[in-house]
Amino acid sequence: MSQIPEINFIIDCHEPHAEVMELATKTVWQSRLPLSREQLDNLTLPPGFIGIGTGTAVMDAHFFRRSPGQVEDGAVTERDISGHQFIHCANPPAGGPETPVPEGPKLLAVDKHHTLIFMPGRDVDLLCLPDGSEYIQVITASPNGGGLLQANKESELTQNLVLPAEWKRRTVTITSRTTVHLPNPTQAWFFANGASFQGPVTDKLTK
Repeated sequence: MSQIPEINFIIDCHEPHAEVMELATKTVWQSRLPLSREQLDNLTLPPGFIGIGTGTAVMDAHFFRRSPGQVEDGAVTERDISGHQFIHCANPPAGGPETPVPEGPKLLAVDKHHTLIFMPGRDVDLLCLPDGSEYIQVITASPNGGGLLQANKESELTQNLVLPAEWKRRTVTITSRTTVHLPNPTQAWFFANGASFQGPVTDKLTK
């Protein structure tokens, strides 16, 4: 795809955005424009839809190369939901989330075609697993986001990130405009406070 259609970009991604899911098709739709948790809670969703929650992106810009199910890159599928523009961004696994580490973060193998853009001067965190794989932070901690995979206990809904034993986190400083193409499927780790690290990534960002 030589030029990314405008519809594929999420606007003002450093502000909270909302996601909803159609239960019958297990398709996830993200608001293109900022949408708060309060706004999500007050949306009139179509029959068969549920709110997933809200989150704020770490990257400076991002877009989806295509919607799941499309055979090649191109304009994503869009729809109006309660007067707001949403795009079909992802499909979760049929089996739902996994918890490979007891009491640890939840893992989803997500069908999506997602590209992240980071500008010079940014500090970005990477999650380093014992097997050597690395995952880049995509969503910040969002204790008030109300995500389906977040903790239910108020004591766990903090900005703090609790890592499983032998997991590490390191920070890299971006020195030039950097584009990261997440693989498909994307392995997405979701923590109790709403933070998410995704990958694995092999781009020069991690070297």
